[in-house]
Formats: sequence, structure tokens, C-alpha cells
Amino acid sequence: MRTEPADVSFERVAERHLPMLLAWLSEPHVRQWWGDPDVELGLIRDGCANGEVDGFVFHVKGEPAGYIQSWIPSQYDEEPWAKDLSSDTPGVDIFIGPPEMTGKGVAAPVLKAFAGRLFENGAARIVIDPDAGNRRAVRAYSKAGFVPFGEWIDKSGRTLLMELTRTEFERN
Repeated sequence: MRTEPADVSFERVAERHLPMLLAWLSEPHVRQWWGDPDVELGLIRDGCANGEVDGFVFHVKGEPAGYIQSWIPSQYDEEPWAKDLSSDTPGVDIFIGPPEMTGKGVAAPVLKAFAGRLFENGAARIVIDPDAGNRRAVRAYSKAGFVPFGEWIDKSGRTLLMELTRTEFERN
């Protein structure tokens, strides 16, 4: 059984986190990739409340550092790239909240710790779907062990599809 690094922890999203999440979603480095802060906060709040997403504020060295969630992409018709994924393949979304924490190597260890939790809960494969133009995210996901397996192009742009398998995760 893998354990989380001592300096990374996860706290399930609660009502008291919503103002902080809205502030983070309003930061230019998050808004660029996540969209309208009020809309995104509503999706996080509602998704966590109805069980569509499993959302967490993550902490690094005891400080709130961002948001991470898992979800099941195959359940969403608006994600045509996910139609061939199995119903037990979770997707992950993540953002670093405080601007001063971006570019500091935070995302990769958080993703590794979160992936460990998903694999312990039975996942055999995890996917993540960054915008192909989000080079910072793609680098961080690669450092966490995710590898490209395809791409999806539509009117909103190009999505890079990346995966991490339990086998690869256990090798590292």
C-alpha cells in the first residue's frame, strides 16, 4: 500500500472552501484553462454534492495549494473522446490555486499521491485531458507518469489525452 508523501494531504471539498476556490478560479492562470469562475465553482459544488465528482482541496506542507477531482469520463456524452473508456476508468482534473505556487513542481507529486489513492480504490487506469496548448500542465502530468495515448480536436481546440496505468505507476 502506497502512502501519500508527508507534505501532501487531501481534504474533501466543503462549503467553507467555496470562497477560496472562487478566488483561485478567478486567478488568470486558472481562468485561462478552466473558464468562467462562477460557472466552474457551480460545477464543482454541484458535482461534489451529487457525487459526479470526488473533489478535494490539496495541501502542500500544510498550506492549501489547489484543487483536484476525479470523475468518470465515460458517463458524459459531451466528452466524445471518452466513449470507449471503461466505466471504472477515472479522469482527473487539477489546478494550482495560489499564483506564487505555479512553476514550483507542486502538481506532479500531488498527482502521484492522488493516483495512488485511485489505484488503491481499484482503478487500473487513470486519464487526464489537458488542452494541448497548456504546456505547463502537460509537463507536470508527464512528470507524474502520464503518457499521451491520443488527442481530440473539436471547435473548442485540441485536447491531449494522457493516461497512467497501475502497472506503470507501480514501476515508479
